[in-house]
Amino acid sequence: MTTLRCHLACLWAALALAVNAAPAYQVPSLERLARSIGLNLPDRLEPDADYDAAWSYRGRALRVRTNAYGDVSHIGYKLFDSAWAAAHDARPVLDFIERYALEEDVLKPEDKAEATSRKDITFLKGNATLLKTLTPETPFTLNEQERRAFLVEWGTGSGQVSLRISADCQTLLGANLIELEEMLERDLLRTASALPADTVPGAWRACPVSTADNVAMADGGTFLSDLIRARLYLHPDDTRPGGYRVLTDPALPSQALNNLLLTGCARQMVSLRLTLDKYGSIRKPLSVTLPQFVRYCNLAGCRLYLGIKERTDTGVSATLFAVNTKLAYCHTLSLIVPYSVLQGNSTVVGTLYAFTPLQNVTEDFFITNP
Repeated sequence: MTTLRCHLACLWAALALAVNAAPAYQVPSLERLARSIGLNLPDRLEPDADYDAAWSYRGRALRVRTNAYGDVSHIGYKLFDSAWAAAHDARPVLDFIERYALEEDVLKPEDKAEATSRKDITFLKGNATLLKTLTPETPFTLNEQERRAFLVEWGTGSGQVSLRISADCQTLLGANLIELEEMLERDLLRTASALPADTVPGAWRACPVSTADNVAMADGGTFLSDLIRARLYLHPDDTRPGGYRVLTDPALPSQALNNLLLTGCARQMVSLRLTLDKYGSIRKPLSVTLPQFVRYCNLAGCRLYLGIKERTDTGVSATLFAVNTKLAYCHTLSLIVPYSVLQGNSTVVGTLYAFTPLQNVTEDFFITNP
């Protein structure tokens, strides 16, 4: 009898969990939005999926999308053609417009003014009510002032809308800085930590390649200064005529270390003893691997740039910049990297300053601030 009661208790507990099951959300505002429109989602959704025909609200199709971890990363009206939007490099802006249009139908009139004041947007022509005129078939233009703002326009005459959206990650993602830091910490810890292959990453495949001192270099450009570069050192790929692989040879420590920081690629696993410098002067220690951090940045749409502050006989002090131009932020990772990490004998130590807004950042910022 006791055994039967235990089995029944476990069954009831499982049923209770199933009833209360809910998917994970990238940021809290999306969970609140789903609850406010009565959106009943399954407890598990496929990662990197775009659902644009499964749900609706007030007779209009909704778009629900997940990120690489399977979290709900977007909820909004379906205002743009799915295939076109998926390939658009300013997808975060399109997502914001779809979410904002839905929020306008959800918020009570007395709450709209406060909610709008927390979003860095300006209607130059028209108003939020005219967002409902936008459909996947509506012609419109989107112009970008890099790291500053986006200008979206559609319609004609009295129905014309001209909307300026500040390039601000908190506005575009619908989260404050504390929530963004929590998102980073959560997603970084569940990112795969394995070493990547030494194939040339996609971000460098179209870059010009030059040769100096018998070492090939793919130049991915600079960030703010010629001293902060995305330069990758390569060696010929013996299996593909004219092809290259990432250089990882400890006999060339400067080049191999450069590649390690930009790609996570090395012959040995490299541990990273990381301190996340959080809002409110909170310092959170995290034990991850360097490939794990690089992979997280790549998944988040960031391009990596490296600046070397000092070289010694034993290693370097460096700053790694993970730059997301569409969401207009930068993660800044200050590092102490001994050459011995190339043999797997040491740990990289770093401090991460996350989600620095790029709207008003100049080179002076990184000279006068950590």
